[in-house]
Amino acid sequence: MRSFYPNYEFNNLITPIISNKEYQKTKEIEHHGVNRYDHMLRVSYYSYKITKLCHLDYKSATRAALLHDFFLEDYNDKKAKILVNHPKIALENSLKYFELNDLEKDIIKTHMFPIGKNVPHYLESWIVNIVDDFSCFYERGYVLKESMSVACSMMFLLFLVFVKRW
Repeated sequence: MRSFYPNYEFNNLITPIISNKEYQKTKEIEHHGVNRYDHMLRVSYYSYKITKLCHLDYKSATRAALLHDFFLEDYNDKKAKILVNHPKIALENSLKYFELNDLEKDIIKTHMFPIGKNVPHYLESWIVNIVDDFSCFYERGYVLKESMSVACSMMFLLFLVFVKRW
């Protein structure tokens, strides 16, 4: 099972997760106007590109971004409750099927900040959070098609700001 992204290393990183039978069920759930599987794949790919470019832990960021919305409940059923609680649910589901490090757990748990109350502790967590937001806008048609390129540029600038502050 391969993604449609033309990057051998990225595909090797994600194959153990996207091959999971339970994870495959996310293809059947609508999410931001696409299916949840495609949304998580998009967030994972752009998080991979940005964190690798910034010499961060791109492997953990890629894996966690791929799992950040790993839950099978439909938003339409209980919109508000799922919206706030889904990072916790996604983390619980991810831990059932995959071994995660502390960074990966933080990325999944905090990807809804500031709506969720958990503040990201790592730069990779902030990156996945912002890429997820841009992906949502793109998928819902709120931003031009070039929005992911803009998101990548903004993330790089954000990284430079963080580096300068440290």
